[in-house]
Amino acid sequence: MAFGAVAISAMFTSCVGDLDVTPEDPDVKVEPSSKAEMESLLGALYYDLLTGDGLDVSDGGAGSFTRCHFNLQEIVADECFISDKWNDPGYTVLNFNIWGTDNEWQYAAYSRENHLAKIASVYINDLHKFGPAYYTEDEIKALDAEARTLRALANYYLIDLFGRGPWITEDSPTGAIPETYDRKQLFDGTVADLKAHVDNLVPAAQQVYGRVSREAGYMLLAKLYLNAEVYTGTPMWQECADALKHVVETGLELAPEYKYLFCASNDKYVGNGEIIWGVPQRIAFCETFGGTTYLTVGAWMVPDTEDENDPVRVQLKKLNSPNDTWAGLRLRPELSKALKGDPRRLIFEGTYQEEIPDLESYDEKSCGYMLIKYTNTLETDYYNEAGDNNGNAACSDTDYPLFRLADAYLMLAECQLHGVNCNGYEYLNKVRARVGLDPISNPSATEILHERQCELYMEGHRRSDLIRFGRYTGSTYLWSWKGGVYSGASIPDYRALFAIPYQYVATVGQNPGY
Repeated sequence: MAFGAVAISAMFTSCVGDLDVTPEDPDVKVEPSSKAEMESLLGALYYDLLTGDGLDVSDGGAGSFTRCHFNLQEIVADECFISDKWNDPGYTVLNFNIWGTDNEWQYAAYSRENHLAKIASVYINDLHKFGPAYYTEDEIKALDAEARTLRALANYYLIDLFGRGPWITEDSPTGAIPETYDRKQLFDGTVADLKAHVDNLVPAAQQVYGRVSREAGYMLLAKLYLNAEVYTGTPMWQECADALKHVVETGLELAPEYKYLFCASNDKYVGNGEIIWGVPQRIAFCETFGGTTYLTVGAWMVPDTEDENDPVRVQLKKLNSPNDTWAGLRLRPELSKALKGDPRRLIFEGTYQEEIPDLESYDEKSCGYMLIKYTNTLETDYYNEAGDNNGNAACSDTDYPLFRLADAYLMLAECQLHGVNCNGYEYLNKVRARVGLDPISNPSATEILHERQCELYMEGHRRSDLIRFGRYTGSTYLWSWKGGVYSGASIPDYRALFAIPYQYVATVGQNPGY
């Protein structure tokens, strides 16, 4: 059962504000009556990672799961920013780490997490109620585990970003307000449920494209364990390494070329390849103005000139910039400098200025280097010699990488740093060897954090990494515009969690400091 174009039926409409998925229209069907309709319900869970529908935000792309979660991991850290000149709401407070309770990106992320948890729970309930008519017992176990893993992904982001929220399960009554859990309760409940069902997932070698594999489930479990000390106060490094063994010992391999992991043909690496869990994007099938469209079209610009020989225009054409560009996303100088001399530095400098000292007079035509890590061309024509930018599509054809094998390798290095016997440093050096870098025999915490940035930059991990390494809040590490000051300023510890959006405060309460 593959999802070429992710199917979503009209069987459920939803109001994410109150987490109620009961249709208000009495003519809307609520019970599946065929295997195709059961499959459509599962497709709706995956569609929730892609869509921007159903939220009161500035545009549909703003509400997509991948876009709002990317913003809350990257724009609030030392890798990128979006200027007010883009005229989209909510970015300035993220750039400056001064958000409150009324930011649309926080609202979108919190809503998406809760909505995915709810519809996954509804699916689990329906699967066991109606599924025996269409599936074998083993198939039901695998589908049940699949939905639970998608729900666990939603809970993982809820734990990481907000630290408190509703505990939603298949036993939660529709229309009722679920019990609010604190961070440790959410962690314990999510880990216990995922751990109990992860072995029922289909292995990557047998799973179809676009769907969650057993390796992806263990990767998510390892991510929770990786940050356990932040989430609960108790480190779980051995448990993290044990979960990662189920990922690295199953035959998955690193892709031979780093840059091809982020181009329009990267689906060949998704699932049973380096991209352990990817969110599919397909022109004319799975399109969104979030995801990698946001990271290509949203990041690039073509110089405003009629001169076809303009050197920047020529170079951008070679680097597969599409005709439609938004010129919004720009890189902070800290990221550019961290990648100097590294073969993974997929950054376009052109005639731009690396430093961005004055956001009031910021000009996207002169300031801030451009991200070109994500492209919309094929591996077979990466530099766009054909000149058509993969059909000049308005939306990206590049799958968004949630979890990669290289990340698993670097997580094992971190486990070894904390005393676990897991050959983690050897795995770290496999990541470096792929791009021709010399091995590091005994990497320090600083070197491991640096390696994580060079390998995983702009993939939605940076804020969590800085928090785990003790470099996010306070003044230990400053970056440009941290705290709203160009030279960087200390930010209080409570900003290691986001504010609960005001739309949910009456239900789940508020985090300290807000």
